[in-house]
Amino acid sequence: MIRHLRHLSPPGLRMQLTLWYTIVSVLLMLVFCLAFYSTLQQILFNSFDSTLQQRAQHVAEGVGVDNGKLYVDDMSQEIPELDAPAALIDSYNSYNDSESNSSGHADYPRSSRHELVLVRVLDKAGHEIYSSGAASELVLPWASVSQPLAGKPWRDTMNDTSNQSIRVYSTMLVDGDTIIGVVQVGQSLETLNRSLDRIVLVLFLLMLFSLAMCSMGSYWLSGRAFRSIQRLARTAGEINANDLNQRVLVPAAKDEVRDLSIIFNQMIARLERAFVQQRRLVADASHELRTPVAVIRNMTEVALSQSANTEEYKNVLTEVNAESEHLGHLINDLLVLARADEGQIHLDCEPVRLDLLAFDVVDSLEVLAQERQIALHTQTLMPATVLGDAARLIQVIMSLVDNALNYSNAGGEITLSVEVHDAHAYLHVSDTGIGIDAKDIEHIFERFYRADPARSKAVGGTGLGLSIVEWVVRAHKGAIEVRSTPGQGSTFTLILPCAALPPIEQ
Repeated sequence: MIRHLRHLSPPGLRMQLTLWYTIVSVLLMLVFCLAFYSTLQQILFNSFDSTLQQRAQHVAEGVGVDNGKLYVDDMSQEIPELDAPAALIDSYNSYNDSESNSSGHADYPRSSRHELVLVRVLDKAGHEIYSSGAASELVLPWASVSQPLAGKPWRDTMNDTSNQSIRVYSTMLVDGDTIIGVVQVGQSLETLNRSLDRIVLVLFLLMLFSLAMCSMGSYWLSGRAFRSIQRLARTAGEINANDLNQRVLVPAAKDEVRDLSIIFNQMIARLERAFVQQRRLVADASHELRTPVAVIRNMTEVALSQSANTEEYKNVLTEVNAESEHLGHLINDLLVLARADEGQIHLDCEPVRLDLLAFDVVDSLEVLAQERQIALHTQTLMPATVLGDAARLIQVIMSLVDNALNYSNAGGEITLSVEVHDAHAYLHVSDTGIGIDAKDIEHIFERFYRADPARSKAVGGTGLGLSIVEWVVRAHKGAIEVRSTPGQGSTFTLILPCAALPPIEQ
């Protein structure tokens, strides 16, 4: 049986919510009903005890003392609930004999028995002076006499010979400051118990009705709440890779479903941009790869189709080698970005002096800058230690300087500077080149994007350098900013958090 239950699939979310809501409602109703019943029972019992206490006072007022002996007046007028006739113990015996049944007990009507008030009066020695008709059927413990004689009232619930619950209150009889006897008053709890039983039945029926209404209401409300989610799921099922321009309907109510719809639409928008970038990347990569392959094939076909001397073959091979090198750089850059997208490239994190890296890059590329008649130098190099991968940071700086060299004319100037502000290192690469249009600045870090395609082809490059720069900077938890004025030059600013170094011991 248990093995079969394990294979059952769990109920749907709507049913689960209904079940949980019903279970919580059951627990809350049980707590409420128990608290209500306990409080009501306590109130009724306290009221019952107060009534018995008042009747005991009425009985005590009808007890007198004559020559040291107690006598009891007729109390049927003051307490109508007494089983009439109420008399002294001898009168009670004769009444009991005349009305007794075959079992030897007084035959009181069962329908009115629970309404009777039982009264018993005892003297200081514990001898019974007065007793109502049904009081003889109740056997009380000696504490009901000894405790009032000691000056402390006694109360308890006892069972008579017919197994009926009787609430008894026993208190002292006082003449001045002297205790002269005991008064005991009791009454059946049958009426009270019947009332409590009816209350339990009413509470049970109300709880069943409330649970039924709660279950149906929660099931209907959950279905209404999940209607928007079902619509969202239906729309999501209709969206595929070729149709990412669809969006789910955002409900007017400002609830969790609205937030989910907005987040889902934002996710679809990101997926759409990612698919567009992927398609464009594939198209651009195909175009970039096709160009050098076509050039190599054209040069080799021309060389093979006609006879040429050694020098001509050497020139062809030199051009083929240059195109192959360019093709190799392109493939390597694509591989780096692909591995970066998949998170397969891990950076070495160690303290690195950013100002020394900038100085080394300028020293390495100074000869290339002189060949192009461009002045390359440093300006302000403040000591700046960052936590990062030295090789990748060198690659970033060299890519920025190479980009400045490619887009600067002869006689131009490129300046590198490093500053530290607010626990961040700032590396500035400024040039006096052709600049970048404002509409192109936000796209220059996209893969294969060229602000000036004709100019780019003339200077070479794969169109992936700045994309790699942006990835390395983001991997170092940094940022890169661009300011440019067409015809006047550009400034790329690399921002990296400074490393927290341990204090130097004195």
